[in-house]
Amino acid sequence: MTRIKIYFGSIFVSVLAVIATACVPNGWSSPTDTPIITITPTASPAPLPDLVLDDIDIQTEAGGPCYSEDNRLGVYLIINNTGPVDAGPFFIKLNEESQKVETGLPAGERLTLWLPNYGEENVVTLDSTNQVMESDEENNHISKILATPTLPPSCFPTPEITFDILEPIATLEGHEGKVWSIDFSPDGKLLASGSVDNTLRLWTVSEAALLRTMLGHPFPILCLAFSPSGTQLATGSDDGMVRVWQVSNAGLLQTLQGHAGWVYSVAFSPDNRSIASGSNDFTVRIWRTLNGTLVQTIDEGMSEVLSVAYSPDGSILAWGEANGTVRLRSVLEDKWLYNLSDSDNSVGSIAFSMDGSLLAAGRSDGSISIWQTFDGALQREFHAHSQPIKSVAFSPDGEWLASGSEDRNIRLWRLESILGEDDVNRNPSTILVAHSGPVNSVAFSPDGNLIASGSDDATIRLWSVPDE
Repeated sequence: MTRIKIYFGSIFVSVLAVIATACVPNGWSSPTDTPIITITPTASPAPLPDLVLDDIDIQTEAGGPCYSEDNRLGVYLIINNTGPVDAGPFFIKLNEESQKVETGLPAGERLTLWLPNYGEENVVTLDSTNQVMESDEENNHISKILATPTLPPSCFPTPEITFDILEPIATLEGHEGKVWSIDFSPDGKLLASGSVDNTLRLWTVSEAALLRTMLGHPFPILCLAFSPSGTQLATGSDDGMVRVWQVSNAGLLQTLQGHAGWVYSVAFSPDNRSIASGSNDFTVRIWRTLNGTLVQTIDEGMSEVLSVAYSPDGSILAWGEANGTVRLRSVLEDKWLYNLSDSDNSVGSIAFSMDGSLLAAGRSDGSISIWQTFDGALQREFHAHSQPIKSVAFSPDGEWLASGSEDRNIRLWRLESILGEDDVNRNPSTILVAHSGPVNSVAFSPDGNLIASGSDDATIRLWSVPDE
């Protein structure tokens, strides 16, 4: 058994040897060794700058929000070099116009530039000629629509307020209490004044002297008015009475009874046939001048009536109320024309212009409202005084509007100015300063050369109206 195993084994070995010999071709050499290749690493990339345009905006050359011919608008640029190395000189292109930045931009630093060329849509390119090799070439462009900035109010220069301050040409003294109301006679020779000292006084204008004192009111006189003829005077008192006086002899002609409260205002109709009176009993009453008969009582939902006035042609009766309402009523048709209530500030005084086209109202907040009488449209409203306005009056020539206030002064407003298109600033042309107390009443003389004022300081002052 052992021999058989060895025998077969020998045969197996021989066969393998023959096969191996048969598989190697004659003449081939043995394989060479694998060569050893050495790889040299490439060098690290060189650091590069990176110009970045952070933002653009339209601003002025010198800074600030106010632009002008000397401080033009342009595009304001903010550029950063976010790379690790400095950037050399480069060009900036703005809307097809280029500008060179000679200094370049050091690494990590920021540059602000102002360029004069701008449009509605602004396109900016950094390094537009590719003079600087950058690490990122994709962030060198920006396109943005920029609106022209709006000038804030601070950019407008504060208008220089120019006005004259006048002193009175005469002071009429004699009353022992506040002077509530004054009026010139139609011929301008006399001035009447009513006071809380219960007296009615007449003064000669040319001499600025007391002519006579008229007694008869047991209570303060709050209002007065000359008749169109100048022969009579109507007065109203806080006893609710309206009294009519003869100017020539100071005689009391009539006592009109009917109001249940203080009579704040009286007015003669231009034809001298009627007297209108307004009271804090919420009524307006119309009296016949001839005999003092009460013709009409108007009490249609009004508040306290502080001032009444007829239009120069007598076709309209207007009044102002404590709740801020101004009413216009047709005298001929006896119907309402307009109910003007654009403010809740009480109306202390109203006045028609001499041509009847305008109606002015002075209010308790120091403002003046002016309406057109033919359609009731508000023509102008402006702040005139720091304290309540007690009296307003138009000049006969239509050039001026005067206002007297609790701030102790009278202001003259040129109508051409206050009715103009410029709403930015409205200032008085002239300020009349002398009273030491609130001004309760102002009036122009018929020739328009003088203004009279009555005050809490118990005086009447006469002023010259400024020349053109």
